[in-house]
Amino acid sequence: MKRYQNWRKQISGFTFIEAMLVLFVVSLITLTFYETWNLGNQHIQNAKYRLGASALANQQMEIIRSLIFDDIGTVSGIPAGTLAENQTLNTNNTSYTVHTVVQFVDDPTDGTLGGGTDLAPNDYKRVTVTVAWGAASDAEKVDVTSIFSLDGVESVAAGTGILSVNVLNGAGIGVANVSVHITNTSVVPSINLTASTDANGNLMFPGAPASVQGYHISVSKGGYYSNTTHDPYPTSIFKPTNVHASVVAGSLSAATLVADNTSSLVIQTEDPFGDALSNIDFTLSGGLAIGVDATTSDPVYDFTQTTLTDSEGEKTFTDRSSGVYTLVLDPSEIAQYEFLRLNPEEVIQNMVNLAPNISKTVKYILAQKNFSSALITVESSVDGGLIPGASVRLYNIGLGFDVTLVTDTYGQAYFPVNSTALTAGTYDIDVSASGFTPGTDTAVITGSALVKKSIVLTP
Repeated sequence: MKRYQNWRKQISGFTFIEAMLVLFVVSLITLTFYETWNLGNQHIQNAKYRLGASALANQQMEIIRSLIFDDIGTVSGIPAGTLAENQTLNTNNTSYTVHTVVQFVDDPTDGTLGGGTDLAPNDYKRVTVTVAWGAASDAEKVDVTSIFSLDGVESVAAGTGILSVNVLNGAGIGVANVSVHITNTSVVPSINLTASTDANGNLMFPGAPASVQGYHISVSKGGYYSNTTHDPYPTSIFKPTNVHASVVAGSLSAATLVADNTSSLVIQTEDPFGDALSNIDFTLSGGLAIGVDATTSDPVYDFTQTTLTDSEGEKTFTDRSSGVYTLVLDPSEIAQYEFLRLNPEEVIQNMVNLAPNISKTVKYILAQKNFSSALITVESSVDGGLIPGASVRLYNIGLGFDVTLVTDTYGQAYFPVNSTALTAGTYDIDVSASGFTPGTDTAVITGSALVKKSIVLTP
């Protein structure tokens, strides 16, 4: 009887494992079928949307072909015309956005205005109709481009020139497919248009009405930091690097803006021993230099934010411009903390250099002022300059303390080297540096406080 029961248990267990295996295989097949069906359905839907977009684009182009040459242009574009730059159309229960760009082209075949060999740069009009759906990604849009020529010899409209917009990265290389938005309310009709740069980061507008600092230009692209022109001083309270562009009749006028990849900056507040300091208030300013102060000529930046680190002692800044950033401890924190340095160390003690297209983590090292410690700064007697790489020995033989450190980039040495506070007493300081006469001093540690000493060495 016992053998029979054991045999039944074995058979029962084996059947359960088989059932689980079959269930797994069936589930896997079902899931694979569903994913394949869903992917195929998405492709079918996308193909349907693309056919609808192509039909709309061709329909729009046929409408444009029915216009006389002078009417081919957008209502607020360069050149001006009767077409709407942006439309929202619905077909087959799908909403499409239609964007139309019309530009004069200065064809190099008969010379160019910029080269001084073509006095009539508006050789023909290039029309691009873009129809997008969904999220308007590159896979969810259709472009159709046609060229329209004037019957006979082209002529230049009085009071017009060429506006050339160049978008470069920090290395001076043109950035393609940047969205350029241009407005000008000082000309009639007013201008309000959006177009994209070519493969060289350039966008040309022959036939632009003459205007003095009237063209407001802003540039943007996914993953890049936006840039814009500004009102001239004193309408702007600073002297801008990029003022609104001008166009001179019969000439080529160029406007150049910089657009670099964005970066991320992570600030971590720590004590000298590597322990996180939470909820530290500070101000970060810098990034893109947009001009200079009218009085001091100091750089003016487009970013300033007062904030604080989280409970882990960290604050992240995303989508930031490359450039120089300054960290300043909030006045509410100065009574409790002494700023020591950044890690990695920078040329200037509280400034961060952020390159484009990176994620950079910087440790903001702060020493507590109510902790028994010593901060020794070594300076030169010649110009007061800080001396990095100097040897600083702090010792009290009776207390059993004897530590030698090398000053950092900013001529500083901080004691102690771990979280054990200095014992109250008088400590001797010996300092030496290559090319300087050694110096000595003392530091008196009393109570829970940071003691700061400056030692000046003579060459």
